[in-house]
Amino acid sequence: MPAPVRGNPVTWLSSTALKFPALTVAIWLALSAVLVVVPPSLEDVVERGTTAFLPDGAPSVRGLDAMGSAFGTGKAEAYAFIVLVNDDGLSKADGATYRRLVAGLDAHPDEVVEVQDYLEQPQLRTVLTSKDGRATYIPVGLKAPIGSPRSNEDVALLRGIVDDAGTAPGTKVHITGDPATVADLTTAVEEASDRIHLISVGLLVLILALIYRRLVTVRIPLVTIGVALVCTRGVLSILGESGLALSSYTSAFVMAIVLGAGTDYSVFLISRFRDEYRDTGQVATAIQTATTRIGTALVASAATVILGASTLIAAKLGIFSTTGPGMAIAVAVSLAATLTLTPVLIAWTGTRIGPAPAIRPESLWSRVGTLVAARPARVLVGSVLFLGILAAFLPTMTLSFNTRAAQPSDTPSNIGNAALTKHFAPNETLPDYILVTAQRDMRNPKDLASLNTLSRAIAKVPGVTSVRSITQPSGEPLSQAQISKQLTTLAKQLNKADRKLTKAQPGLIELSDGAAELDRGANKLADGSVQAVDGVDQFVTGLTELNEGLETAADNTDTAASGAGDLAEGALQLARGLQSAHDKATLGVEGLKAIEQALAKDLLCGVDPVCNKARKGLKQIVDAQDEQLLGGLQEAADAALSIANGQSTLADGLRKLHGGLVRAEKGSGQLADGQKVFRTKLLQLATGTEELAAGTSALSPGINQLADETSRLTDGLDQAGTYLSDVGAQANTADAGGFYLPASALENRDFALARTTFLSADGRVARIQISGETDPLSVDGVDRYTVTRDAAARAIRGTTLADADLLATGAGGLGADLQDYLDHDTRFVVGLVLLIVLLILILTLRSLIAPVYLLASVILSCGAALGLTTLFWQHLMGQNIEFNVPVITFVLLVAVGADYNILLMSRMREGGLSLSRRDVADAVTATGPVITSAGVIFASAFVALIGSSVHGLAQTGFAVAVGLLLDTFVVRTLVVPACAALLEEHNWWPTRPGTGEASESA
Repeated sequence: MPAPVRGNPVTWLSSTALKFPALTVAIWLALSAVLVVVPPSLEDVVERGTTAFLPDGAPSVRGLDAMGSAFGTGKAEAYAFIVLVNDDGLSKADGATYRRLVAGLDAHPDEVVEVQDYLEQPQLRTVLTSKDGRATYIPVGLKAPIGSPRSNEDVALLRGIVDDAGTAPGTKVHITGDPATVADLTTAVEEASDRIHLISVGLLVLILALIYRRLVTVRIPLVTIGVALVCTRGVLSILGESGLALSSYTSAFVMAIVLGAGTDYSVFLISRFRDEYRDTGQVATAIQTATTRIGTALVASAATVILGASTLIAAKLGIFSTTGPGMAIAVAVSLAATLTLTPVLIAWTGTRIGPAPAIRPESLWSRVGTLVAARPARVLVGSVLFLGILAAFLPTMTLSFNTRAAQPSDTPSNIGNAALTKHFAPNETLPDYILVTAQRDMRNPKDLASLNTLSRAIAKVPGVTSVRSITQPSGEPLSQAQISKQLTTLAKQLNKADRKLTKAQPGLIELSDGAAELDRGANKLADGSVQAVDGVDQFVTGLTELNEGLETAADNTDTAASGAGDLAEGALQLARGLQSAHDKATLGVEGLKAIEQALAKDLLCGVDPVCNKARKGLKQIVDAQDEQLLGGLQEAADAALSIANGQSTLADGLRKLHGGLVRAEKGSGQLADGQKVFRTKLLQLATGTEELAAGTSALSPGINQLADETSRLTDGLDQAGTYLSDVGAQANTADAGGFYLPASALENRDFALARTTFLSADGRVARIQISGETDPLSVDGVDRYTVTRDAAARAIRGTTLADADLLATGAGGLGADLQDYLDHDTRFVVGLVLLIVLLILILTLRSLIAPVYLLASVILSCGAALGLTTLFWQHLMGQNIEFNVPVITFVLLVAVGADYNILLMSRMREGGLSLSRRDVADAVTATGPVITSAGVIFASAFVALIGSSVHGLAQTGFAVAVGLLLDTFVVRTLVVPACAALLEEHNWWPTRPGTGEASESA
């Protein structure tokens, strides 16, 4: 038998305890008493701790903070919902209850930082009241983050406000939302813990009684774990008050760990003592040898659990980082109690405990050891195949992030959520959000169009049932802002203008005919003017021949007077014709000008090439006719009127001349001079009438050109109308993004609620609210959230908001972030735990070969346990696996599995480096009963969790329990011994027999 290792810290610790047994017991009892009296209870510390589900840097948390700053008070970390339901219809009494609830909420500004009620915002009444008129709800912004103890206190505050408000008969008020759901989950875990403790202790006592069948032996592990449990809870309470983060899961897992690990360590020590007592017959020697041989193995075993659980401290998810420290501390305290208190208790009662019975060759474990040593390859293949079949179900595992589904359906928050679901649209209070943050005011047509593009892209995501944003506040696109709608309206206006111009064309033709007649009249006037000049010439000649006869002169003068009268009448008719032409042309030009001004104001006409060309052509026609046609007609009319007035005067003068000639014998010289002046004026008149004739000649072709241009304009307007109608039809398709909303439209009072709901006050932040057909906290909801987030990121590329920041948040964001952080924590924890366990195995066994297959066997055992858990809970019971189950199960099973591996391999190593198959069979025979007992005891501690109403606890209890049983009866009994038997002395490579390696106990 190898001598005890001198100088070993474990040996020194146990030896010191045995040297001062009374003092050791007194120290533990005093420590237990202090830790019971001084610190508060662990449950109270947990309630005051920080246990938020997600870290502050989580995208959904940052999104919620940003949304609160942009649209709320900026202080809301979570939202709960007060639901008021009356199946007979909301009454005036319910309205009074509503007002009391709002008043109660407003009275607690430190906790309640935002209240959305229709008393303050009447436009919210239709939004917050069900269509059947039987339910309404109040969104309440809370200051504390979801999952924190203060959040739980806020939920309790809300329920107190509800109780104080009172309700009318037949009316029920519920509190729901994520804060209430997590608070109820915490309560359910705490309530389950009490039942779990009772069941665990009962199972433990029963198993110990079946193993030892002596009360004195049963009392030793019970006293050890009792002291360890009290001290562990006290230490955690002190650390919790000092700032160590703890969760509601801590108490449940700490109880299971202390019961399992503490009892296992005591059982290992008691079993080894009984073996040594059987061989030596001396209690003192047996206990000293037992602590020496088993102590180091216990430290190494405990180290795997302590360090493995400690890796959870670095996890990002609070449910892991707050559970790991408690588990590590529980194992450390249990180990300390086992190495000091348990040896003393054994030493005091050793004779009554008695020695272990002699090993019988026909015993079960002897037969198992012999079988494994004889056929190691067959045993290994069969065992691995069995575990592999169970592990094959692991890839089918579906994780659940739904905190509502993780607790009973009759919790207050779930009842409230059921009431909401009954009276409102699915997931009414569980929308997802996309937050768009730009460095500028987005209240402009281009950015609004980009937001519309983003909204339409999100609406196409499978499973999305409603998208609400500033461009579609009711969930449907604004038809007035669709370019298709605007183009169709413009096309109708152009077609209307086309019809008006078509109707005006006959008038232009008549105007052209009138201009031709006017031209002919002007030519006649010009001819008359020339003839008048000739007549005056003749008259002047006649005056020179006045001496030949005044009678002839009088006759000629009378003739001239008549001609001048006819000339005046013709000029007057010409003036009237010209004025009429001017007035008709004015009407036509004004009509064209109105059309041209309408097109000039239309922004879209400038975009369309056909419409733009038509508008420019029309403007040229209007400008030309306004300046030339109307001006020329008016000038001609004025000139003709002047001629008419002048000829009338001329006729009167000639008549007077005729009378004067009769009496003009004496004044003939003066008459001759006057006629010379008159001749000059007639020459000017002839020149003017010739110019008038030339002008009227140009008038007719101009009006003809106007008619032609108008005809072409009508053709262009018709083409533009047809083109815009076609574009409008195409822009109205599902894939088209045509959208135009002027910033001025946002000032419309109809946009008041939408503007404050979906755009921040400075216009720099926009939010898009998304609802889906499935629960956002379900697996499908989380997947939809992720797809929606990625679709939004793609849709915004290439738009005016390509440089904007996107943040996603909401109910689905909680699950998505949990999934992302779970992936990170899983990779981190799994990798670190495997590395730690491998290093501990290498240091303990001083080998590289054995640790590798030992670690592989632990991984296979864990995979089989999780596969069986998936088969039972998911495929048979219809429950998805809670997201925290695999990681915690892995840490416990790998650490505890390595624990049992170390005990088994240490027993093999005690015989030295020359390991034979017989040595393997002996180790199995010797350790089989104790490892089996330890495995069953540890498993029983977690079996109690299966009865929990909290799915996460029940599934974790099942996974760890079946994993420990598989580890006990398959891995430690068959797989590991078979590998050791196949490798024999190569297990200790690179150390070989004869290298000077000591053969003492590990």
